[in-house]
Amino acid sequence: MRPGFLAAALCLAAIPAFPAVDPALLNVAMPDAQALTGVLVDQVQSSPFGQYVVSQIQVDSELTRVMAATGFDPRKDLHEIVAASASNSTGLVIGRGVFQPSRISAAAVLAGAVSSTYRGFEILTAATVHNGAASQSGSSQSGSGAFLDSTIVLLGDTASVKAAIDRHIAGAVFSGPLAQKAMQVSAGNDIWFVAAQSPASFFSGKAPNQGIGNLANAFQAIQQTSGGVKFASSGVTVALALVADSAQDAQSLVDVGKFLASMVQTNRNQNPGAAKAATLADAAVFSASGTVATVTLSLPEQQLEQLLMPPGGAQPKRRAAAR
Repeated sequence: MRPGFLAAALCLAAIPAFPAVDPALLNVAMPDAQALTGVLVDQVQSSPFGQYVVSQIQVDSELTRVMAATGFDPRKDLHEIVAASASNSTGLVIGRGVFQPSRISAAAVLAGAVSSTYRGFEILTAATVHNGAASQSGSSQSGSGAFLDSTIVLLGDTASVKAAIDRHIAGAVFSGPLAQKAMQVSAGNDIWFVAAQSPASFFSGKAPNQGIGNLANAFQAIQQTSGGVKFASSGVTVALALVADSAQDAQSLVDVGKFLASMVQTNRNQNPGAAKAATLADAAVFSASGTVATVTLSLPEQQLEQLLMPPGGAQPKRRAAAR
């Protein structure tokens, strides 16, 4: 083995591995998923900003009662979330944490949920309300939840939850370009998303006179989007990457982004909300490399807290996040 190669290998081995999305959560996502979003809750809560968010959670008597009944405290028992959606508007949320299924089931049934069994797994379905009376609709679109074990929970419409159970039993593996991109983006971010569809789809059916025609046209050239948020002791970084049809389209997207940012900056004195938006626009950096247009935004953690704080709000007292 060449000394240079050995030295490089040793250097790579010394680099700490960044946490990425849990493949076990991806594997139960629908195979035709067009968009994936995830939150590495442990990573977020270990950051200064995450501790700030936790400090803002108001634990009232109702939440205390629910936590006591279910044995689940979202502030310390939830570790990761993945949301998957398909082009047919179906969606599924997969959570990883520490759960007590029997206690949660008993509390849910007591609150009106309907329990049923599918292929050996209990499914809890929200009851529908008709004229003030709760009843089980039996619709595949009803909201349901199921635990694969004490560490993974499924939430979504009943049909999607059952399909996820089928994939779990079959040992399915979520693969393909979207899966690869999810692993890549989640490895460098605490909150992340990837999508294999153009953002132009969000503007379908909108009238041209609503002022979004040009933006929708620019989005037509986008083939894939991804991005994320990284929390660190030095601050928060937000990044967005848009894969376009061509290098020219990528540069056009950058030009549109700069134009929109300049409009926001021009109106910074309109109201407090506009001033906060302008602060974000000031920090945005737009660039293009080949067919990829990127937007990055970095802010000190305290500045982000101030932007999220309501007008006249008092600076919160900090405490370590409970894990």
